[in-house]
Amino acid sequence: MKKIYLCILILTASFILASCAKFASKKEEDYVMTIGSEKISVGEFSIYLFEQKTMFEETGGSDIWDTDFNGVPASEVAKENAYNSVIYVKTACQNADEVSVSLNDDDRAEAQALAEDTFGRMNPDYCSAVGLDMEKTAAVMEEIVLHQKVMDSVTMTYQLSSADYSAYIDDYMAENPDDETPRATLESTLREDYIRLKKDEIYKEQIDTWSENIKTEKNSAVWDNIVITDL
Repeated sequence: MKKIYLCILILTASFILASCAKFASKKEEDYVMTIGSEKISVGEFSIYLFEQKTMFEETGGSDIWDTDFNGVPASEVAKENAYNSVIYVKTACQNADEVSVSLNDDDRAEAQALAEDTFGRMNPDYCSAVGLDMEKTAAVMEEIVLHQKVMDSVTMTYQLSSADYSAYIDDYMAENPDDETPRATLESTLREDYIRLKKDEIYKEQIDTWSENIKTEKNSAVWDNIVITDL
């Protein structure tokens, strides 16, 4: 199954609420965050976090949640990454018309397949508790696919600078003196990651421009009760 690359800031993330049943009431206050005037429900937020949980554990195993990153618990890093994911996706979707991007039938089919895969791997009792169903999952996946198309459009004109890339390799070799990989091999193996890094920088600048007047805020009453657990 194809994985959607969200943005450079997104490392990995995961969450489950300590007690799913308490969110079953669908109250007005049962939202995790706001972006502009839009409230992001617990169910919608859980989709981002579930996928990030998968990526996180694929990288570090289930013990990753016992790890700190510069003194910050992995669970807190996860929550912040998911928060940033939502901001990127929502901001991109709100500005898709500006870059003449929209979904076509193939995109919707891709989103549906992603939704079926994700929803099929989630705990059905959990989904029921937070009001998440297949239709809502597909709607979120359509936004994620649209976000990717916006990113591709914003960064499509990027051209690799040979001089800048050569300097990057110089820096890498200076910072990793024990790496005896031949320079030609490094230039080949690091090229894709370098291009992604530069595109991420371009895209982040655009997202920052689009979102500079948009207020985002966490709903602490819900946010503070989010914990990492297995689905």
